[in-house]
Amino acid sequence: MGFTDNWEDDWHIADGDEDLSRRLIPVFESYLAALQKKGVAKSTLNRHAGSCHALGGYIVDRIFNYQWDSYEGAESGEEILLHYLDACDGPLIHQDNKSWQREIDTTCRKLYKFINNRPI
Repeated sequence: MGFTDNWEDDWHIADGDEDLSRRLIPVFESYLAALQKKGVAKSTLNRHAGSCHALGGYIVDRIFNYQWDSYEGAESGEEILLHYLDACDGPLIHQDNKSWQREIDTTCRKLYKFINNRPI
């Protein structure tokens, strides 16, 4: 079993979003595997997995539910994620819960480094 089993089902909101999910999931899976290989605690790994899940759901929602962001279908999962990440933080997903948002931001910073082939 992988870290991301059934995430595409959790994120599904509209026809056509499966391709986007299939592009994002391998990046999350690789990132979480790298954290596991690094030897992070299981609780830390679970927090990062939860943040990745929230981030992926947020991206699918933004593109397919609200149609605020465009999706051409030609970008890689890494390219899509870099529209939402930077070296400082991630998107505002949990505006009503600062603790959860800090976890999202921490994961987004590390995921940004991972995508750009920097040590996480």
